[in-house]
Amino acid sequence: MASRRAFLLGLGGLVTASFVTRATRHIREASTPLLLNPGRTEETLYVYDQSGWDDDYKWRVTLGPEVYPPPPAPTWRDYLQLRGYLTEADWDRVGLERSEIDLDSHLDGYGWESEWDHLHSPQAKAAILLKELKLDCALDEEGRKAGRIAFTEWGGHPGSCEQWVDLRDDLTVSLLQARLLETGHPIRVLVGEL
Repeated sequence: MASRRAFLLGLGGLVTASFVTRATRHIREASTPLLLNPGRTEETLYVYDQSGWDDDYKWRVTLGPEVYPPPPAPTWRDYLQLRGYLTEADWDRVGLERSEIDLDSHLDGYGWESEWDHLHSPQAKAAILLKELKLDCALDEEGRKAGRIAFTEWGGHPGSCEQWVDLRDDLTVSLLQARLLETGHPIRVLVGEL
């Protein structure tokens, strides 16, 4: 399932029609997105050029560097800690007895890979973060819009658990960085290499 969205112009003082003009000029002259300096940052979103893939969207977004293939399946102990089940009370809450699971055995590889694709991979984390931040708007929302952002959930084929976010072009990358700054999120956007 895919959801196509855009950035609404003029909500704040940075993402405006004049910013679009400035970014477009920079892209034409430098052949790269205009990325403003966010100052001190806590996280980094990477954009990877996927030109020539199946659709019209140039950039795939990840939270942190891309990781492929997924890491090996963790032990049950590590997995339960990852999911926040750390104490006896947590185990009781979900109805598990410690004796029911060999905590040092590994999860099923197929199940782990599905969960990795949907929740833990850098591209899934980026999609989750950008959905939560609500930086964009629906295409049919009133007002002047620019850029195109596509959220894909449950992958591009039957049985896929992947989720990701794609940006149509260099202008959309510039708008994303500017919107992050405008809304006070200390996140840097970097162009990465696959």
